[in-house]
Amino acid sequence: MSSAPTWLTLTDARLRNLKGFDVHIPLGRLTMVCGPSGAGKSTLFRDMLYPAVAHAIKTKTAKLTGKAYAKATDYPSSGVGRSLANAASDSTLSAPFSTLTGAHGFKQVIEVDQSPIGKTPRSTPATYLGIFDLIRTFFAGIPESQIRGYTAGRFSFNTAGGRCETCAGGGRVKLEMAFMPDTYLPCDDCRGTRYAPELSDLRWKGKNIADVLALTFEEAVTYFDFHSQLSQVCQLMCDCGLGYLTLGQSSPTLSGGEAQRLKLVTELTHGLASYRERSRNIGFQNLYILEEPTIGLHLSDCEKLIGVLHALVDQGHTVIVIEHHLDLLAEADWILELGPVGGPDGGELLYEGPLAGLLKQKNSPTAPYLRTKLKL
Repeated sequence: MSSAPTWLTLTDARLRNLKGFDVHIPLGRLTMVCGPSGAGKSTLFRDMLYPAVAHAIKTKTAKLTGKAYAKATDYPSSGVGRSLANAASDSTLSAPFSTLTGAHGFKQVIEVDQSPIGKTPRSTPATYLGIFDLIRTFFAGIPESQIRGYTAGRFSFNTAGGRCETCAGGGRVKLEMAFMPDTYLPCDDCRGTRYAPELSDLRWKGKNIADVLALTFEEAVTYFDFHSQLSQVCQLMCDCGLGYLTLGQSSPTLSGGEAQRLKLVTELTHGLASYRERSRNIGFQNLYILEEPTIGLHLSDCEKLIGVLHALVDQGHTVIVIEHHLDLLAEADWILELGPVGGPDGGELLYEGPLAGLLKQKNSPTAPYLRTKLKL
C-alpha cells in the first residue's frame, strides 16, 4: 500500500480576481490560508471550493470538471455558493475552474462562517445546538409523563401547556418605566424557570426539566454520560472553552466571542459520527472550511480552538482555515498564501506547502510577521 499522501486538487481557479492557478490540499491535515484582505481567499474556498466539493459529494464524482459543474449548477446564473452570478463579469467565462479531484471521498463538507446566530430571548445554547429536542423526548418518556399523557411538546417553554403563562415561558416580565427604558425582572410565579409548577415533580435522573436547563455544559457531560451524542456535544462545548455556560442561558446574554464559538460547535456537531457509524466502527472523512474563527476570542480561547482543530485532524478529517491570527497560522501542517495585495492586482497563489517553506519566502507579506512571532 502506497504511503504517499492523498490530495484535494483544484486546477485553474479563475473566479473573480483569481489568476488561474492550481491548489493542492493534503487530506487529513490542517491547512491554513493567509494573505491580505481582498486577495481572493474567501472567493477561492467559500465561493468556489465549498459548493464544488458539495456537488462532487452529492454526485459521487471522482473527477469533476468545471464545465460539468457549470452545466449541473447552471453557472453563472444559479447563484451557487454566494452569488456566483455576480462573480462572472466576463460573459465568455464558462466555468470557474478546470477540474476538481479527491472530493468524492468526503462524507460531507461543513462551513463555519461569520454570520450571526439568533439573538431572540427564547433562543438558548441547548436549542441552538439541537439537543433540547432530545432532552424533551427523554422527559416525555418517563412513566409519570406517559400516565399524564404528556408529549415532548409539553416540555417546551415556547408553547402553552407546560410553560409558565405569567411570563409566557420567557422567565422574566417586562417592567415599563416612565421616561426610562423598559427593564425586565424574574417572573414571580416560575422564579425564572419558564415552566408551570406541575412539571416540577417530573424528574429524570433526579432533576426536572428546569434543573437540566440550569446545568452547565461541564456538569451536563457527566449527567448525559449514558448518551453518546449528548455527551459529545457537551464535551465539544467544554473543549471550545464554553463549559461554564448553562444549557438554558438566553442567547442575548452571550458575548460576540461566545456566540461565534457556539456556532462553531453547532457546525462541528453536524460532523459527528452517527450511532450506526459508531457501533460498526465505520470511518469517514469530513471537510471543514472555517473563516476567521478567532474573531472575538481571547488568547486562551484561541488555544482551546487550536486543540479542537487538531482533534478533528487526528480523527482523520481535513480542515481548512482562512485566518490572519499568527498563533493559528503557526499551527499549520500546510499553508497557502494569496496576494500580493487585495483587489484586481491580487488573486495570485504566492505559496503553498509546509509552514517552514513559507518562512523562507522573500516576497511573502505574511512571512516577516510569522518569523517575528516564532522568533526566527
